[in-house]
Amino acid sequence: MKLVLKTSFVLIVAGVAGVALFLIVFGWSSSRAQQQNGECSMLVLEKKIEPITTATEYHRACMASKGYGMQPSCYIDNFTGASCFIPRWMFWINKV
Repeated sequence: MKLVLKTSFVLIVAGVAGVALFLIVFGWSSSRAQQQNGECSMLVLEKKIEPITTATEYHRACMASKGYGMQPSCYIDNFTGASCFIPRWMFWINKV
């Protein structure tokens, strides 16, 4: 009986630790996406890229080079906000 309780406790602790680690990595990744998005936006401004369609494509290419894919709905609607970019390691999310 004690062995079953110890095993259950270890499995529960491992599960909670795994979820906590995932949430920490997810939060860090979201923070990095905002920072990288700001850097790409500044590059567009510094290089004075126009028209807006060219600037948008440059911004998307910049984020792709930093390891971020774009959500399909943002691609269709021509958005470039930080929330539109998903890290490549999140393979289960559909990206363009």
